[in-house]
Amino acid sequence: MPTRLTQVFNRICFMVTIPLVSIIHVVLNTYRPNMHNLKTAIDDIIPFTPMFVVPYIYWFLYITMVLFYFAVVDYKYYFRLLMSIIAGMFVCFIIFYFYPTTVPRPEVFGEDIFSRLVRDFIYKKDNPYNCFPSIHVLNSLLVTLFFCKFNKSTILRTLAVLSCVSITLSTLFIKQHYVADMVASLLLGTSVYVLFTTDSLWNSVPVKRIMDFLIPARVRNLYMD
Repeated sequence: MPTRLTQVFNRICFMVTIPLVSIIHVVLNTYRPNMHNLKTAIDDIIPFTPMFVVPYIYWFLYITMVLFYFAVVDYKYYFRLLMSIIAGMFVCFIIFYFYPTTVPRPEVFGEDIFSRLVRDFIYKKDNPYNCFPSIHVLNSLLVTLFFCKFNKSTILRTLAVLSCVSITLSTLFIKQHYVADMVASLLLGTSVYVLFTTDSLWNSVPVKRIMDFLIPARVRNLYMD
């Protein structure tokens, strides 16, 4: 049997599945005919606020920190969280393919650090397509729900909720997403969370077969139990 340190290291290595799966998003993130625009009156009211780029970028660190936490402390649920993220992303990819959307962006002329980050780091590296649902909001919600369910610290749970809320708002205030994208992610994230945290569903035969295909039982026994 591997040592505890080896187990933790090997569990952490499975995080590479997220950037690997994200390659699909890169492939889909191109212009296609019949792009849908889901802009609403509420989106017109929300002002472009460059400083919200900070929580938007913080998303990368937040997701990683929570996954590290589960890999080390609550390892029994580490793979549940990781698989919920991947499953949610695949649902998004299917929607992206069959229902492509776009969010036209404003011109950013400011030379302050926040404006430059939005213009040069976000807008230039991410095309304004594949917006519904928002993967940013989806993954933030999933890690927050998991963390708040299995962590009893009021302070840490509060920080997690504030992180999720600020990241969600950031997608709207830097005009990466519309309100419809956010709502769709909240509904999808809640559904995926229930599926992956309800023992009767998690232990069902169909889910076990999927798990056996994605992660063999031998690996699960070493790193998940």
